[in-house]
Amino acid sequence: MKTNKKRIVLSALSLVLVFCLMAGGTMAWFTDTEKVAGNFSAGVLDIEVNPDEDGFTTKEPMEFKNLRPMLLKNFDKELVESGDVNNLENNGQDPDNYPQDNLPIYFRPVRVENKGTLPIYIHLGMEATGSDDKEPVLYGDDKFNINQDSYGVKDCENTLETALKIFVYKQVKNSEDPSQYTWERVRGVNLNETSNWTGERKCYDPTEVIGAGEEVTYIIGGYLPSQTGNEYQGMHYHGNLVVDAQQADQGPFKHGDGSEEPENITVNVPAKILDQSDVSNPKFLEDVEIPMTFDLGTEVADSEEIVAYLKDYLETYEHEGQRYKYFGNMPEKFKIVYNRETGKYEADFDGAEYLAIGVLPIE
Repeated sequence: MKTNKKRIVLSALSLVLVFCLMAGGTMAWFTDTEKVAGNFSAGVLDIEVNPDEDGFTTKEPMEFKNLRPMLLKNFDKELVESGDVNNLENNGQDPDNYPQDNLPIYFRPVRVENKGTLPIYIHLGMEATGSDDKEPVLYGDDKFNINQDSYGVKDCENTLETALKIFVYKQVKNSEDPSQYTWERVRGVNLNETSNWTGERKCYDPTEVIGAGEEVTYIIGGYLPSQTGNEYQGMHYHGNLVVDAQQADQGPFKHGDGSEEPENITVNVPAKILDQSDVSNPKFLEDVEIPMTFDLGTEVADSEEIVAYLKDYLETYEHEGQRYKYFGNMPEKFKIVYNRETGKYEADFDGAEYLAIGVLPIE
C-alpha cells in the first residue's frame, strides 16, 4: 500500500461560548449549553485547549455574562486593569453593585497546548450554534419602559449575534524582561462574522510557532459596541470557538483575512461651511462632504482629529475664487456608526444632519 506523505489529517476542536446581556431586575440565565469534547488529535498532532484554570479540559463551556454596551477603549481597559489572567471572573467589579451571581464576565482565557511531537501553527475561528435555551421577552410595544418580569421568555434565537463582537487578545512580552507582559487586542479581528464591519476579519491566524510540549494563552472577549440598543437586552449568543492546527512545515494558516496589520476606516462627514465674518448672521457658503480616516474600531471621533481634518480640507478649498481659513469653536465629538445596508461608516451627530464649519475669508 502506498502512503501519501504529503497528506496531513487535521481535525477541529470546538469550545462552547455563551454570551448574554443583563437588564435590570431578576433573571434566570441559561443553565446549560452544548458541551464539546476538547481533545484534538491527528497522528502526532495533539492539541488540548483549556478554558478553565483547573487543568486541561474542554468539557465545560466558557460563559460570558452581564455584558453591557461600552466604548471600545473602556472595554480594553477592563482587561488591562484586571491584570491576572486567572482572575477574570468579575473583571474587578465591586460585587455590591450587582445582584447575586450577576457579576460581569467579559473575558475568558484559552490555553492551547501542543502535546504532540511536531511544531505547529494554529487557527482560531467561530461558528454559531443552536440552543435549547430561552431568551427573555423584555417589552411589547413600548421599548423604552423595560420590565423583564412582564413578558416571560421565548426560545433562544441567538438574537445577540448581530451585535456581539468576539475579540482575541494576545500576550505582548516586555523586551527587557520577557517574564513581564501585557494583553493587546488583535487589531481588526472579530470572530463573529455576523457582526463584522467593513475591514474586520473573521478569524485569527497567529504567525508564532507552538513547539512540541509548549503552550500559548489567548483571551477571548465578548464586546457590545456603545451603540447597541435596548432591543438587545437579555439576548443570547451560543457558538463554538474552533481551534485548528497544522504542521509548521506548511507555514501559518492562510485564510486571506488573518492578517494582524492595523487597518483604517474612512468616514465621509457631511458638513456646511459658514462664513463667520458677521458672527450674528453667518453666511452659508455650501454643503460639502469631508473624508476623515480613523483607526479601525474607533467609535467616537476626537475633537482635535476633527479640527486637523477641517484645517487640511480648507488648505485647498475655494468658494467663488475666495480662500478661507478655519474659524470656530472646537467641534463636539461625533459617533462613528456602521451602516449595514450600505457597508459604510457614517458620522452620527446626535440628531443633527451635518457638521458646521466656521470660516473667515483669507485677505
